[in-house]
Amino acid sequence: MLDQSSSRAPTAIAPLDRLSLLTSLVLVGLTLSLILDLPSQRIEFSVLGSEASFTISGSWVIAFLLAALTAAGVNSIARTHPRVHLGEARYVFILWILPAVIVITATMILSLADVSVFGIYELIGVALAGAFLVVVVIGEYITIDLSDRWYNAARLGVNLAVYLAALVLFATIYSWKIRSLYSSTAIGIGAGLLALELLRGSESDFARTWLYAAAVGLSMGELVWVLNYWNLSGFIGGALLLVFFYALTGITQQYLWNRLNKIVFLEFALFVFSAIVLLFWLRPH
Repeated sequence: MLDQSSSRAPTAIAPLDRLSLLTSLVLVGLTLSLILDLPSQRIEFSVLGSEASFTISGSWVIAFLLAALTAAGVNSIARTHPRVHLGEARYVFILWILPAVIVITATMILSLADVSVFGIYELIGVALAGAFLVVVVIGEYITIDLSDRWYNAARLGVNLAVYLAALVLFATIYSWKIRSLYSSTAIGIGAGLLALELLRGSESDFARTWLYAAAVGLSMGELVWVLNYWNLSGFIGGALLLVFFYALTGITQQYLWNRLNKIVFLEFALFVFSAIVLLFWLRPH
């Protein structure tokens, strides 16, 4: 999958022309999402004998179009790296995930506010989303090569970006207070995909990486189903989900690195317990 050499290699520079083009297109798309009023489509269906429905809004259409555009741009950028094997399509696919999640989340959050009232703040949000996207893409480009001199710093930065994106995604979806059928499915899929990015750093074989990422996503979806029975705010619910996501992915990484033992497992258990106590102590009464 990657060329691993014992000596630290010089940093490969991401193609700035492609990166600037991708960023410009995303910024234009996010700005247009603030002013375009596209029609919505309501879809009704039946699940296990229960009637259900959801509405595909214009914001969702723009979000997924921008995500597809972002994925194509990241794919083009990643394949210029001298040490990525072009045949490893499953590996390159993982690089699409975090940038696409950032774009989708940014689009949905920006759609929640009235542009006529919060216009300047939404434009600032567009700029911040674009800057965040640039940093993430550069970080992912560096982490393609394990021998890069900046690999450790870039890997840490990408991991932090994954957790930040997960918190925003989880809190946003949980705050909508929609049916568990939708919220657990959306968060489960999002968590599973983000877990792929984290587990990519373990350099395990693809089959195991995808299997354990799917297990993380399934576990997160089940947790959402349980949390929906509690009256929690969007932030507290999202933070709780982030705590479990961090623990699940962390334990999985330690297992893939053959470092998982009773002490490591106890450390994660204590972290989860302490975080839950802190969050419930901070919860408004």
